[in-house]
Amino acid sequence: MTREVDYDIAIIGCGAAGTAAALAAAEKAKEENKNIRIAIIERADFNNRGGNTRWTAAYMRMENIDQPAPNFKEDMLAFSDNYSDRAYIETLYDLAGPTLRWVESKGVGFDYLPTMFLTASKPRLLPVGGGRAIIDTLSLRARALNVEIIYEATAWNLGLNDDGAVESLKIRVKGGDSITLNVDSVILAAGGFQGSQEMMAQYIGRDAHKIPPVAEGGYYNKGEAIRMAQHLGAKGAGQWDSFHAEPVDPRSKREEAGVMTYPYAILVNQHGERFTDEGEATIDEQYEAVARKIFYDQPGHIAYMITDQKLYDIPNYEEALQTEQPPVVSDTIEGLAEQLNINPENLKKTVEDFNQAVQPGQFLWNRKDGKQAVGIEPPKSNWAIPIDQGPFIAYPIVCCNVFTNGGIATDVHGRVVSNDNEPIPGLYAAGEMTGLYYGKYPGGTSVLRSLVFGKRAGEHAVHYVASTEKTYS
Repeated sequence: MTREVDYDIAIIGCGAAGTAAALAAAEKAKEENKNIRIAIIERADFNNRGGNTRWTAAYMRMENIDQPAPNFKEDMLAFSDNYSDRAYIETLYDLAGPTLRWVESKGVGFDYLPTMFLTASKPRLLPVGGGRAIIDTLSLRARALNVEIIYEATAWNLGLNDDGAVESLKIRVKGGDSITLNVDSVILAAGGFQGSQEMMAQYIGRDAHKIPPVAEGGYYNKGEAIRMAQHLGAKGAGQWDSFHAEPVDPRSKREEAGVMTYPYAILVNQHGERFTDEGEATIDEQYEAVARKIFYDQPGHIAYMITDQKLYDIPNYEEALQTEQPPVVSDTIEGLAEQLNINPENLKKTVEDFNQAVQPGQFLWNRKDGKQAVGIEPPKSNWAIPIDQGPFIAYPIVCCNVFTNGGIATDVHGRVVSNDNEPIPGLYAAGEMTGLYYGKYPGGTSVLRSLVFGKRAGEHAVHYVASTEKTYS
């Protein structure tokens, strides 16, 4: 059965970008006394809505609610080797503070709450209640302004009219029924493609199906919205063969079960060998590279954090150890190795060599302390302390996928642009389905840009719809 329904603006996705777009559009329509019908299309049911946003702590790279962190623009460009869109980044910088104030005015509080990063080079502002507070608050406000939310529905076809402008969106609802939405504008806010084994294999490559999403919400991000835009000639952006990586405990059923205590320990592979400088930088500046080394370079795509009882002396260590699973414990290194299926002699020698290489100096848990281990390969630059106080402990670590980097290109208004760099009339995109990142991820910018450009796309879509002079009474 096929039905037709009329809307002015349809938004695909109920995460940070989608709810910001919906609320901003509804507010702009009310402000300008426009009768504009708006709907959000959400694949999940109510209890699982919100994609990645629902599960994230939503770190913001902000010095305070009004001011982005120092070197915000410079870092974002440098981390991408200047491949990222400069105008987009400058717009993000300029609108970050005002957008967060707008979110705050809707009822979301912000504070400097404890994070996984016991050492950090940049400040992190957090919404109280995490990403879920954002979607719950913004969607409630949007509903109060008559925005409809269609749950358990998947968009599968986007249509243009003879002038190349958006005119229809086809969706399937639970049970298989197809509905055609007659629309003037569509805002794509459906996240990346980490939930699609096909797209992961196509763009990320061999064994990509073995990279789990960081949270359950990632499984809903299957890339159809990206495919639909590509089918219409949308330009791509971002590094398609890459993703934001994070080291997590593979045993955990929790979202974002990060193991961020390894700078105070050593990391070994299945051969019992160290493979990285665990203390190279503050944790926020190195964890992604370490996660990539684990997946791409280590046998079995797994590593193990090896340490001892001194871990429990580190203040707030629990914040940096987000898994709910207990450590693997043994009174001896050899016993630990046997439980991890590592050659006991290899692991014992690795630990002994490391202990002998540790240099004197003061251990400072909360900043780079220069306490090194030298004469071994690789060396350790900071936080080198002997592993000699049993019982000894270990945590397994794998690389997970926080979000994919490749996506759709937009201009600074959130308009999707074609391969000829012309806006596709009526088509917008925001959030993790838009391509921005290359190389190293500048932490604390993903949810931030989702809010900034979701809001911007929603407001611009209202102006676009009003210019078509077609609204429904």
